[in-house]
Amino acid sequence: MQDPRTRILLMLGILLAGLGAIVILQAQSLGKLRMIFCDVGQGDAILVITPGGREILVDGGPGSRVLGCLSNSVPFWDRTIDAVFLTHPQQDHMEGLVGVLANYKVKMIGTTGTRNQTALFNVWQKAAVDENTRMYTPKKGDKLILDSSQGSDVTIEILWPHFAESNSASRGKPSIALASEGKPSIEEWRANPPKDLNESSIVMRVTYGSICAYLTGDIPKEILQTVIDKPCQVLKVAHHGSKTGTNLEVLDAARPQLAIIQLGKNNRFGHPHKEVVDSLNSKGVKILRNDMLGTIEVETDGKSLSIKGQK
Repeated sequence: MQDPRTRILLMLGILLAGLGAIVILQAQSLGKLRMIFCDVGQGDAILVITPGGREILVDGGPGSRVLGCLSNSVPFWDRTIDAVFLTHPQQDHMEGLVGVLANYKVKMIGTTGTRNQTALFNVWQKAAVDENTRMYTPKKGDKLILDSSQGSDVTIEILWPHFAESNSASRGKPSIALASEGKPSIEEWRANPPKDLNESSIVMRVTYGSICAYLTGDIPKEILQTVIDKPCQVLKVAHHGSKTGTNLEVLDAARPQLAIIQLGKNNRFGHPHKEVVDSLNSKGVKILRNDMLGTIEVETDGKSLSIKGQK
């Protein structure tokens, strides 16, 4: 039988070994942008970690599985997230964010303010207000500078939706540097949301060096093909691989090398749609799916890409 001192020393040794492993893993990612497409089932949750260590979460999926993804991707002592974005207020993007706000300090929340007449939306809205943080309304033309590394900025550009110049829902300015090119459009969404809430999805482009990625929420293809204005190596396929989110026009505009499809195994919607998969294959795009690979991580130094999957 071990005496108490031996047990304490053994526990300290295990703890120090674990901390050392975390430090080594973090050091390996220095100077790199990490885009972690969390396996949350039939939904979206994307964690972006900048070379300087800033953490931006785009959507939270259904349920609470996003919390496990966060625990596996960031050090256990880090309980702060720099920004959380809700692309649009539907359960498969919104529900997990309620738990995120309960377990982490969030410095900024990005949301269009588009309403959904559900009990879950009311819970989300109260959680966002109770967080007592800066609120930011993304609109086309905004450019958020996340940090700089090796002479290159890490940026998020908002491509959709259009909103008027005024930003009355924001309290103060975002903590992340922001340069706006406000465009007049459809701020009345707050009072009269579109019948298809997918049309209100925030579409953004993340860029580091010569590498960029489109994060598309559930935006319909008719809108997406009009806002993609240059090729990017990575495309988060809109609407979980539904045929409503992707067509050849989208692929011709984006010209991706990698297509990430966030979806659950054996989902009741039949995602991804065969037409979308066939289109991606016809363009020679490498397809990465959460239902097959688990959580998917795309890492870049601004010049090249590497891919990690759990399974």
